[in-house]
Amino acid sequence: MTTMRKNPVLRSLLVASAVLFTSALAISPGQARTTDFGVRGGFYPDEDRPFLGAEALFDVSEKGRWFGNPNVEHVLVNSGDLTTVSFDFHYDFPSGSPYGFWAGAGPTLIHQDRERAGNGNTNDAGVNLVLGVGAKKGDARPYGQFKVVIADESQAVVGMGVRF
Repeated sequence: MTTMRKNPVLRSLLVASAVLFTSALAISPGQARTTDFGVRGGFYPDEDRPFLGAEALFDVSEKGRWFGNPNVEHVLVNSGDLTTVSFDFHYDFPSGSPYGFWAGAGPTLIHQDRERAGNGNTNDAGVNLVLGVGAKKGDARPYGQFKVVIADESQAVVGMGVRF
């Protein structure tokens, strides 16, 4: 099992995530619009398994172009469980359509529980690269997103979700 003492990358990722999360909480109500929440699901093709997840979305810019998007995804895989905790940021490209397009990145922590297979647990730090498209307005806004997780065991992820 990888511990924080033995893995400086994991320790750095956790510290950076804590700083980013604290900074996000420090944004004054005048600077940030409301925080939206969402649910997501999709597919990890390398694991050949679906995932379920949850997220928050909040504006971190004056013009509503940069967003923080912390999220968690859980995959039930054959050899154990796979859970990712990410703190993504993305930029919404200007468009006159009812749909928005975005691209972004962020740090992620990947926890693989392989106890069922007798291989122990592993933790890995990585970076997400995301591209998405989704409805801009409405009480329930569906979206689709493609994500590449760059880590020791890199993966591509296809997902869909709804933000409220």
